Amino acid sequence: MSDWNNFLASSTNSGHAESFNSIEDDLKNTCLMLLPQGIISVTGPDAAKFLQGQVTCDVRELADNKSLLGAQCNIKGRMLLCFRALQSNNEQILLRVNQGLVSHGMASLGKYIVFSKAKLADATPDYHCLGIAGPNAAQIINDVFAVDIAGDGHWQAVDNHKIIRIDDERYECWIAVNEAEKIWRQLSQQTVCVHPAVWTLLNIRAGIGDIAPETYETFTPQAINFQLVNGINFRKGCYTGQEIVARLHYRGTLKRHMYRFEFALNSSPLPLPGSPLLNGEGKNVGEIILAAPKSASLGELLATVVDDERVAIYLANNPQKLSLLTLPYAIPTPNEAD
Repeated sequence: MSDWNNFLASSTNSGHAESFNSIEDDLKNTCLMLLPQGIISVTGPDAAKFLQGQVTCDVRELADNKSLLGAQCNIKGRMLLCFRALQSNNEQILLRVNQGLVSHGMASLGKYIVFSKAKLADATPDYHCLGIAGPNAAQIINDVFAVDIAGDGHWQAVDNHKIIRIDDERYECWIAVNEAEKIWRQLSQQTVCVHPAVWTLLNIRAGIGDIAPETYETFTPQAINFQLVNGINFRKGCYTGQEIVARLHYRGTLKRHMYRFEFALNSSPLPLPGSPLLNGEGKNVGEIILAAPKSASLGELLATVVDDERVAIYLANNPQKLSLLTLPYAIPTPNEAD
């Protein structure tokens, strides 16, 4: 296979822990990876109005080339999708979602769109989603695309590509598929091509959760700290599941949040999203959101956990206690001194 075809194949190869001995060294460089993501297009004069009644973020804030994290919930406030949204023009909004949930998203949004002047399409075949991360990411973006994006979460269109700044050292690039190999060759000259698990590790360290097929309709947005990463707007008005989400915010006392942990791999496969976390008595006190290796022997994960149990929990069939790590934002809990 050519280098490009090997690069494409890397996104579907989960790999083994032994393959990640140098992941911390990789992170000292500027890395390029293919992200296993899908894109849903909502198009038409009612595209924004329709989504405003379905998702947790305020779609009106997509103006001025801003992207947003958001979620679609069912009527019980459980998440069907997590996404990053951008408005490509006055009549089109694109949602970047977990690749395994594109069909679910098409179905769940499709139930409500029938009375709107808008239509859904699976735009995944139109793009390759690339991630660029590292100390020279901004300079490389400027060299290849001739754009300088100043604000986190903002984006610019370059021809048919969408370039999104996640932070000063991380960019998502939604590359038009017909130009993807050419762009990849330019980017790969200045980067180290790595496995997409590196991007998952960076999301874990940024405290950005996600919904996978294994956790479909399992968690509320607050269970993955979406209220702490601007993924929920509590003033925007009604949307499906809004009553439950708002009640948790205004009337309820949240007793669990998403935390970041380090764990020992012990030659075991990575734990899947939704896998249980146990306390010392073997009681289920949390569930995994995301997990990624950082070396052959260690990994990091995000998990939604009962606050009072977060300091002494374990993976099933792993006797080593998880180590609680910091997140880049504060979690309001009743036991901050722990």
